[in-house]
Order: sequence, then C-alpha cells, then structure tokens
Amino acid sequence: MTKEEKKLICNRIMTDEPKMEQLILKYFTGGDFQRIEERKIGGGVIGGKACGLLVAHKLVSAHLPECEEYLAPHDSWFVGTELFRNYLLEGRLILAGTVKEQFQKMLESYGDSPIIVRSSSIMEDGYDHAFSGKYASVFCTSQGTAEEKLGNFLNAIEEVYESVRNVSAQEYRRKLHLTEKKEEMALLIQRVAGHRQGDLYFPAAAGMGCSYNPYKWMEYLNPDAGMLRIVMGLGTRAVERTPGDYPRLVGLDRPRANLRTTIGERHKYSQRNVDVIDLEEGRLVTKSLEAMKELLPEWQKRLLLSRDTEAEDILRQRRKYHKVFFADCQGLVETENFIHIMRRLLKMLEEEYARPVDIEFAVTGTDAGKWQLNLLQCRPLKSRESGKIHIPEDQDKRVLFDVRRTSVNRSRWERIDYIVHVDPRAYYECPYAKKPEIARIIGRINRELQDASCLLLVPGRIGTSSPELGVPVSYADVSCFKAICEVAYGEVGYHPDLSYGSHMFQDMIEADVYYGAINENSKTRLYQPELLRQKNGILRKRWEEEAQWNQIIEVYDVREDEAKLLLDAGHGRAVCIV
Repeated sequence: MTKEEKKLICNRIMTDEPKMEQLILKYFTGGDFQRIEERKIGGGVIGGKACGLLVAHKLVSAHLPECEEYLAPHDSWFVGTELFRNYLLEGRLILAGTVKEQFQKMLESYGDSPIIVRSSSIMEDGYDHAFSGKYASVFCTSQGTAEEKLGNFLNAIEEVYESVRNVSAQEYRRKLHLTEKKEEMALLIQRVAGHRQGDLYFPAAAGMGCSYNPYKWMEYLNPDAGMLRIVMGLGTRAVERTPGDYPRLVGLDRPRANLRTTIGERHKYSQRNVDVIDLEEGRLVTKSLEAMKELLPEWQKRLLLSRDTEAEDILRQRRKYHKVFFADCQGLVETENFIHIMRRLLKMLEEEYARPVDIEFAVTGTDAGKWQLNLLQCRPLKSRESGKIHIPEDQDKRVLFDVRRTSVNRSRWERIDYIVHVDPRAYYECPYAKKPEIARIIGRINRELQDASCLLLVPGRIGTSSPELGVPVSYADVSCFKAICEVAYGEVGYHPDLSYGSHMFQDMIEADVYYGAINENSKTRLYQPELLRQKNGILRKRWEEEAQWNQIIEVYDVREDEAKLLLDAGHGRAVCIV
C-alpha cells in the first residue's frame, strides 16, 4: 500500500489532523486499517479520542514489545461521525437497518460485561486542544434482554451527543476561537476494565499519568520523570474533584516518596470512597471503603490497602481488636515492574508525540496476583517555554503571598489588573443553600472582565461539588482568569488540595493559567490578605445588584498598583506583589 493510499484511508476513517495523520501514516499498515473498519459502525471518521488510543497501542507494539505481556488487548468499537450528523439533522436518533444490526452484533460481542460510551469528537484529544471532560462518557451495565441492552445503549449515545451543547463545552470552544469550526461527534465504545465482585463491577485501580509533572509537591521531584494519580476502583475519582478523598500522587522518579510521613497522615489524606458499577441497580455508584474491603480478594488488598497500626494500637488499649485499613495503593506503587513500565510508556509516548502526553489507565489482575494494564486514552498536551524569572527579595510590604512547592505551570511574569477575593470566614458562615450564589457571581465577573488579567483567591477546593469544601464553580465560571489560588483557612476547615490530573486541572494547564495553593504551613512564607483592604473595591459600584454579597466576595482594582504575579517553576516558588 502506497503512502497516498494510506493517507486516503486515514482521512476517510480516522482523521485529517496533520500531526496525528503523520503518526498514523508512519506506523499503521493496511491490516491495521482493515481491523478498524471491521469494528467501525457507520460512515465518517472515528474522532480524536479513538485515534489517540489506537496510536498509543500501536506505538507500544512498535517500541515496547517487552511490555505487551502486561498490556490488556485492545477491545474497542467505533461509531463514525455520520450518525451524529443525522442526529443533528433529524433532532433524534434514527437508525438504518444495517447500523442497528451492527450495534446488536457489538453488544453481543461484549456479553454481560459493562461498557462505556465515550465521546470522540473530531476536535478532541488533538495537538491543539484536548476538551478534557467537556463531553460526556456514559456507562452501560449490559444487563437484561438484548432489547433492554440496545435501549440503554441508544440512550447513552443521545446523552453523549447532547453534551456537545453543555455550557462548559460551549465556553471552551469560544475561549479557543472554535465557535465557527464545525464540531462532529464520533463515539468510542470500550469494555469497562474490571471484574465482578458480587453485584459490583470495578477494576483494582485506575488513574491518569502525565509524562511531564508541572506540580513539584516535593522539593527533589524531577518534573521530566512524570507522575501518576491513582485511585482504587473506577478512574472517575481520579479525574473529577471528589469531596473528602485524596488520590495517591506518585512522582515516577521517586515513587515511594510520600508527602505524608506518618501513618496517621497517610490515613487522613487517603481515599475513603470507591466508584463502582452496581449491576443490580444498573448504574455507577459510590461505595465506602468500609463496605468494599470485604469484597476484595487478597491480591487486591495487597495492592491497594495499608493498615493504620497507630489506630489499631489505640483500639487495642480500649480492648477493641480489629484491623484498620485505608486505601493508598501502596502495594501497586511498590510493584517495581509497574512503575518501570509506566515510566517507560510515558516517556516513549512523549518522544513519539514530540511533546508531553497524558494517559488514562486501569489496572486489573488475577487471583494469582499478576496485574494487567488497560490503556484507555492518550492525548498530547500543550507545551510552552518557561522564561527566566527574577523575584525581588526586598518588597515584603507589598507581597500578597509568597509560596513554595504549591504552584503549577511554567515560569512566567503576569500583570494583574483585578483580584477577586472570597473571604473564607464569611463564605463559611453563608447558608449552605446560598453558597452556589458565590460561584454564580464569579462566573459573571469572569465573563465581564474576560479581557483583563484577573487573579482569583478562593477558600478550600476550587470546583468541588461540595460547597462546604470550597466554591462549586465550573470551568465556564473561571475560564478567563489568569491565575487561581486555593487558600487554606484551618479555623473553619478549608484545606487546599491541588487537583492534579483532574479535568479542571488540565483545563488550567492547557489555558496557561497559574494554579496554586496558599497553605498554613512552612510552604507559605508570607500571606497578607489584609493588604487587599487598602485597595479599591469595586463590586458595589460595578455590579450594584450583587451588593448584598459584598461581605463575602470583593473585586479589587489593582491596575494603578502595578500588581504582578511571578512564578519561578524551577524552584517551585510563586510571589504576588500588590
């Protein structure tokens, strides 16, 4: 097959994006294209997410054949963009006879294994834009009769298609000047990695990995070594903000190094809930670790759970004798061939893509204890050069904050025009039902000051679904901010938790937003929020109808103060001067 013939087939069934096309033409054979055709349903292309997954598997086969024994075989189906075009034209899902037959054949091939219907738009997971978490992924439990399975599958397709219209997706397209470009949605259908335990179905662990680590949470981490963010169970808890839970962060150059030094700290900052598929209820559910631990086979317990011996000693003094477990994936982290393969895999993909990449994965295994890696997604990340930054040491009277090892992004100097500050005490005292109003106001400020350079200071976790832990903003509410800081206020229980690897985090990295935390510990040399009260507060003047919220949120105009944000990524230090 000639290069021209391969190019025609690639453009017809996969993509015409130049850089991805180049990788495909370099490695794919006529047989590879034929195998895609055999699992492709409907006309059109298979979209960015599907292309990224296929390319990643092909690159492993070409460059890391010794790792293939640990890699689960590829088992996906693809729905081309033609069905989406017809859906938009008709306003509903209409199936031709051959398409319906192919859907039934696909569902039969998966049997009773749960599947996930994932977006794979033509603009998704590309070199220029990722669309991380903007479009839907829907689980189907694949239980019941053939008619019931098909009905649930078609409902999932419509839900994914409708996600093209969601507010965050529209704002993302607007921000990247893509509103005039036609978006078309293909679908990637995957068997959910995992095993059945009673009525529940889940993998041992899952997560995301990045070949470059811009978050230097410990002093001696090498950013070029990459990192992992791992959770027990389904990977939904690794890519979304989850209240009260802490995924395991792993620096691949120092995998066993832990930011938490005592057993008590490791337990406190661990995972308490697990996402699984409930086959009886027919949906994704969240179960407590306490409810889950008895279901786990011994090999999974060794990989996922650690014991809190300090808590056990305290209980023993009270004549209570039982083991106390917490989920930190320590056994998996200590599995040397797992860390070795993840490090080699990420670095190889980075070299072939000629820029940093991130992946999504799941880990399954057998009763014999042999683990298997399920590669679920691969996408290139935007790469920007860092500048050389000099931070002055004689301006403490003007320093709003000076922090170390709690900042994410490249070295840079950023002018600040406005600072939006949410007072932690006042936000805490705000009635629970009214806390989302603060997110709404932030969204309004975000839209109306979109052409200015704005810094946002919020208590606790940004973008959490639980207002008691932080402000529940969406991507659309903060899309235009140049810098965002999570601020600790331990007096009422607000604790930052940089959500490295989550969809919102990836949005900030892609948009080149400074993202950091201001903690109440040695990582914060200086934090002086009282300096803001000396500045010009404009909420009442500019947004009169929001004046009632003035005690909770304020907007400070610092344009005449020559305010600036300085980030030295090499030393992990960030300073804001006002």
